Amino acid sequence: MSDSNTHWWALPYLLVLLSSFLSAFVGLGVKLLKEMDVFNLMYIRSVIMVTMNYFYIKWNNGKIYPPITNKKACRLIEIRCALGFTCATCFFIGVQNIPLSIANVLLQTVPIWTGILGKIFLKEDFGQREIISCAVSFLGVLFITKPPIPFFTEGQNVTEFLSSFPFYFICLINAILWAIALLIARNLRNHVDSHALNHQFAATMLIFSPIFISPSNLQIPTRTQLFFIIINAVITLLCWFLINEALKYEQASKIMPLNYCSLVFTGIFDKIIFNYFPSLSSLIGVILIAGSCIFLVVGKRKEEEKKPSKVKRLSEANIS
Repeated sequence: MSDSNTHWWALPYLLVLLSSFLSAFVGLGVKLLKEMDVFNLMYIRSVIMVTMNYFYIKWNNGKIYPPITNKKACRLIEIRCALGFTCATCFFIGVQNIPLSIANVLLQTVPIWTGILGKIFLKEDFGQREIISCAVSFLGVLFITKPPIPFFTEGQNVTEFLSSFPFYFICLINAILWAIALLIARNLRNHVDSHALNHQFAATMLIFSPIFISPSNLQIPTRTQLFFIIINAVITLLCWFLINEALKYEQASKIMPLNYCSLVFTGIFDKIIFNYFPSLSSLIGVILIAGSCIFLVVGKRKEEEKKPSKVKRLSEANIS
């Protein structure tokens, strides 16, 4: 990176580590607000996020809605915002209904889905490493969801499986949709600033969440609930800021594996606050999914590092 010689080498890693720690608090806040309707919670949270993000962008002399003449880019922004709203809905529902640590690990399958969808839609490389990662990650999902088939069931019958599986499935859908949103964001990086894109995503939640609030679920939060919502919104924006700052100093493929530390933090919160400790099967699933994703991301980084050396060798060969 261009700033690699002007900062402490560990700075981007510490920023991502701090972001992963704070992101665990985001899920924890949603879990503690379980009694609130999902869309009601999303609406109040989005009001706070839009307001804070607006002043942050203005403070950095950025543009909230930069002029975009490319019609394809405009459509992609609209799709990305719609996906973001759907992802937030799935995230809130999943976290409120299954253990926080389990919901988080299912959401962390995003790199796997990004690789699969990148191959399908963008014709990106999908080799042996990607196939192994997908297979191991899928095995981890089976260990966590414990379907009623031999070896995975842990004594769970069909009824118990069907009662919890919809929420596991919602978390996986969230990961898939978020992977699509990331692929879209990759194509938008030359058209719109990441902070402006995040602002538009929050604005989409502000616009659409009230539509889904039924009159019977409309409620004014208590002081305690409002405090948790404000803290949740502030931490979410802080996580975005920390990741964006870290990416200024180092490649995403090098620092993002540290984001999986959030699995450890959510596991600690689950045990301390909710007295939940994953079963042996779930622990195996967590290790398989986290390991397969890190294996994929680190492998991608090594492949990227080899490319420049290949180009250099070819140029030297041509000179000689």
